[in-house]
Amino acid sequence: MQTQKKKFSILLTSLVIFIAVVAVGVVYIPSVMGLDAYSIETGSMATTIPEGSMVYVRPYVNFEDYELYDVVTFTDPVTEKSFTHRIIEINSLDQTFKTKGDANTEPDLEPTPFSMAVGKVEFSIPLLGYAATFLKNTVVKIAIAVIYIAWAAIEIELYLTERKKRYD
Repeated sequence: MQTQKKKFSILLTSLVIFIAVVAVGVVYIPSVMGLDAYSIETGSMATTIPEGSMVYVRPYVNFEDYELYDVVTFTDPVTEKSFTHRIIEINSLDQTFKTKGDANTEPDLEPTPFSMAVGKVEFSIPLLGYAATFLKNTVVKIAIAVIYIAWAAIEIELYLTERKKRYD
């Protein structure tokens, strides 16, 4: 019975370490580099950035920082929805961009105002957006918390059992 608990403890410890390493690598390292992460939820950029990818965006505050053919993430302040498209035309007069998803045949109907620009996409990681979306789910967060609690409980029990053996 004790060896099964030890095996289970090793498995849970490995899982906890894996989750921590992934979280640090995917979330914290890019944020230290000044990047924001966004999930790609549609196929409009599929030829360049597949659906389900995670894009890492460097924020820019000046209109002049954006250039033709940059891939940019925009956020609508009203709906708080984000999208990532390529700039195909720049209107300096009214500070708007004509944008198009690389997989779309036509450009977006309306120009996108500079005020909606979050920043330029620096790089993307395919499939990671699916994981990020999955981890935002409340049930998943609860399951992860249960795993951590189970891991801690088993570690405490193993420690107390070993300690009792030493002093008996």
